[in-house]
Amino acid sequence: MNLANWGRFGLLAALWGCSFAFIKMSLEAFAPLQLASGRLVVGALVVAAMLALKRLPLPGRPLWGHIAVASVFGNVIPFTLFAIGEQHTTATIAGVIQGATPLITMGVAALALSEEKPTRRKVIGLVGGFVGLIVVVGPWNTDGFGSIGGQLACVGAAASYAVSFVYIRRFIGPHKLPALSVTAAQLGMASVITVVLTTFVTGWSLHGDLTAKPLLALLVLGAASTGIAFALLNRLIADAGPTTASGVNYLVPVFSVVVGVLALGEPLSWNVPVGGVLVIAALALAEGRISSLSRSGKPKPTSPVAPDRVPEKSRP
Repeated sequence: MNLANWGRFGLLAALWGCSFAFIKMSLEAFAPLQLASGRLVVGALVVAAMLALKRLPLPGRPLWGHIAVASVFGNVIPFTLFAIGEQHTTATIAGVIQGATPLITMGVAALALSEEKPTRRKVIGLVGGFVGLIVVVGPWNTDGFGSIGGQLACVGAAASYAVSFVYIRRFIGPHKLPALSVTAAQLGMASVITVVLTTFVTGWSLHGDLTAKPLLALLVLGAASTGIAFALLNRLIADAGPTTASGVNYLVPVFSVVVGVLALGEPLSWNVPVGGVLVIAALALAEGRISSLSRSGKPKPTSPVAPDRVPEKSRP
């Protein structure tokens, strides 16, 4: 990658890593569904503006059923579950658990996609990643890190992301649509769903004071960590390929831990960084990055892809 793409790579990891702190701050005023709705509406508006500037069309009507399913598993469920989870655990824990998404995706893909047959390397990586995830959650340690229920909600969010990636790859990816068009449609659909759910389930009465802190956190979460982040991902996929772009998941837990500890004053126990390293190492093994580095000293080059195509399995 050139210097500009390295900058995009680092910025994308930072935006996704910081998103867990923004969620934590937003929860001071907003309920989980309200937070998910606000984040999605702002993100959808940002992506819609990008789509208009590029003069790209929305997907055709036959695909909107699949887009609705992808929006539920890729946005509605995980955004809500992470917000629920962070009511009962730390942003640090949530971010490290998010780093396990690619491993969970591999497991789901092996079950749902015939071309994704499990190999010995992938199985070892998945098992190692599961062990790392248990270490991160640390069921033996409940002081300062919230409840197991909150951490399991974050695991459920990561699993929902994994389902959405595989679903998009199987039912939307073959149509070769511009990724920005699919993203705009997906965020728009998810916005409608969450607004309706919020209206009839929790209502719009805030459970805290609407001060500048949670409001700004929500706006940044929607505009930057949801809208702009998708644009950065699309550019990285176009310039460096989906495999290289997916490597951003290695850095997301790092940013979430640093921001959680320094900005929010959250506790940090040995099991969080140790478990995070185990998850990252297991992911590197399962994706073949460790073996390629040992053979050649650098990762294999990725094949070029057309700009703005739907990624196969990378998007937090």
